[in-house]
Amino acid sequence: MIQITTGAALLSVYTFVPILAREHLSVSEIYIPLIVGGEATAAFIASYIFGRAGDVYGRRMIIRAGLLLATLSVSLLLVSSSLETLFIVRVMNGFCVGIYPGALAAYAYESKIKMGRFATWGAVGWGLGTLFAGYAAGFNIYYAFVVSTVFLAIAFLSALTLPDIPRVSMRVPLFPIETFKRNMHIYAALFLRQSTAAAIWALWPLFLFDLGATTLTIAVVQATNALSQVVFMALITDRVESKKLIAIGLIASVVTFAWFPLARNVLEILPSQVLLGLSWACLYVGSLKYVTENNEDRSTAVGLLQSVLALCGVIGPILATALYLVWPEYWPAMIFAAAMSMVSFGLFRMSDRHKREPKIVDNVDIPIKTS
Repeated sequence: MIQITTGAALLSVYTFVPILAREHLSVSEIYIPLIVGGEATAAFIASYIFGRAGDVYGRRMIIRAGLLLATLSVSLLLVSSSLETLFIVRVMNGFCVGIYPGALAAYAYESKIKMGRFATWGAVGWGLGTLFAGYAAGFNIYYAFVVSTVFLAIAFLSALTLPDIPRVSMRVPLFPIETFKRNMHIYAALFLRQSTAAAIWALWPLFLFDLGATTLTIAVVQATNALSQVVFMALITDRVESKKLIAIGLIASVVTFAWFPLARNVLEILPSQVLLGLSWACLYVGSLKYVTENNEDRSTAVGLLQSVLALCGVIGPILATALYLVWPEYWPAMIFAAAMSMVSFGLFRMSDRHKREPKIVDNVDIPIKTS
């Protein structure tokens, strides 16, 4: 339930905030990547801090606190009526939303939930929530954020019912350098792909809008991506070894990003969303499986993974702004992302040949019961 409702809430926010900014608040396109980057910077900081906190202080407390704060902060979008207010609220959103994912993934793994299935429910939420929000936004753009707030409130209430599970108390350094080094080839592959992809996503809703999409058809495009992820996550990700998933995800990303500039209308974008679903399902679940299977400090390792994703959200808008200033078109970011995904694949394969880590089995010490 938490995965479904948070996924439903957050993709809706990411989709409709740029449209709110340009079409309703008359914000220039140059400033929209800065709003996205501010949110991502805050998420980067929170993911690092609270990923470690989940290992040190307990998963449930971090999950509940994060979801409560996320609900309150997203509700503030309803009163965002200027560029300055929207920027401040999005920074708050980013920090609050960055609190819980590391602890939630670690809690799921230690509850014996497969990572492919865990990620699948999030994609289900992305698809369903975006459709609800897209329909609501057709009446008033702010109604999309009402939908997101309701979904996050449901997630928080669900978190209150999470049972306690035994865990081993552990000490985690304030700067977990060894954890980062142990997983650096995974983080690097994800960073190269996702930072350049984030340059596309910074203006993605506007790209679709300029192709003739309405708020509802934009939601359909996003839902096609999300529901494709559901299918691929359910069918293949738990059956394939993590590094093979990452390789498939990177190659599929190359083809997907090269497809985007060729589309002349929204209908021609839809098939690419299926391939995008395959690429992200494989890359994200492969990375998530690797860091949970090969690290005892799982919340920290997943928190670092989320920090990398958030950092990509910082770098991406900067790239988008730079490219847009040179070429005021959408296609340069798309071609650049395709090229960098190919580079990422090459570097990942090279590093994989020199790195063979044994899997970490669950710690067999007597657990200390804690929340």
